Amino acid sequence: MPESVFWFTRRRSENAGGLVRGVCERARGFMKGLRMEGIHLKGKKIIPVLAGVSLCLCLTSCGLLPTEEEFDAAPVVKEYEGADFNKVSVERGNLVKTEEITGKYKGTIKEEIQTDGAGVVKKIHVRKGQRVKAGDKILSYVLQGSENTLREAENKIEKMELQIRQAKRLMNLEIEKQKKTGGNKKEIDGIRQQYEQEIRSYESSLKLTRMDARIAREEIEAEEITASVNGVVTFVDQEAEGTFGDSTKPTVIIEGATKNRFEANSKYASHCKEGDVVTVEVKGMEYKATIRKDKDSTDSIYFYPNNKVNLEDGTTCIYKVVLKEKKDVLYLPFSIVYTMGDKHVVYYEDENGLKTMKEVTVGETINNSVEILSGLEENEQVIAN
Repeated sequence: MPESVFWFTRRRSENAGGLVRGVCERARGFMKGLRMEGIHLKGKKIIPVLAGVSLCLCLTSCGLLPTEEEFDAAPVVKEYEGADFNKVSVERGNLVKTEEITGKYKGTIKEEIQTDGAGVVKKIHVRKGQRVKAGDKILSYVLQGSENTLREAENKIEKMELQIRQAKRLMNLEIEKQKKTGGNKKEIDGIRQQYEQEIRSYESSLKLTRMDARIAREEIEAEEITASVNGVVTFVDQEAEGTFGDSTKPTVIIEGATKNRFEANSKYASHCKEGDVVTVEVKGMEYKATIRKDKDSTDSIYFYPNNKVNLEDGTTCIYKVVLKEKKDVLYLPFSIVYTMGDKHVVYYEDENGLKTMKEVTVGETINNSVEILSGLEENEQVIAN
């Protein structure tokens, strides 16, 4: 039991015991007086009544009959004293809110052209050491289905053209024969109509087949790969021609200009300033880099290392961009500043060891800390629990 509580209980017990003893003494004196004077009373029946009153007074004082209990004023209880309070000091410093922007390293621009094994590499149009521009044809390949369709269509076209020529020649021979043998006009017109109908059927089929051939030819011509960058061809797999190629390695490699930068895309790019020299973190190491922004994209941003770095393409960097900052301000944890209506308050321990409220004026809230504009001084202690 805490010391103050024990003192409070003991004091009440002592007071109660003294009170009971005093009342009992008075009751005994009163009864003794009654006995002394009882012989002089004319009505003897009053003695038992007075005796009963005295007995009630005695029992009440001794606590055997209920009575309303009165308490002394309570002293300061230990739980309100400073020894039990967790406290936090008002600090002075900078409040900074940041977000991370992640970029990937891009050294030399490199394009690796690979086949997917779906078609045969028909021709590689470049050689090692050749300089190319974006859009130049690098290689062409043929899908087997398109090539077979074209071959079949061309064979059908050749056959139909021959059938049409034969039908026209036979028609002319038959008409000449009818004329020489005395055939009449009706018979000659019947032969002509018969052959012309057959020729029209051939011509209709020929038109459709030529259309199939044109589509197949367009598909074959469309199966070309062009360069996407300006640069120099540094590798060519000449053995890939006439084969499906190797889908696990490049067929042609083109190397362009050297970028030597980290490229990032972030909604926080607008908080970065063109030309600022900042610190980026790469694999636990810090590098100074200059910010450059993309004029065509508000979310694109580049970090150019100020010194030469030897990193693999795709290496990640992290830049912490400042979104909000308050310098040299007083602040407390946000959780111990309370809102009461339109006011903000904190609690502190006064000179009597009591928990007391104080009004403060607050500013920005950043990273779970709140700026204190007035009401507290640096290093002043505030109750946290």
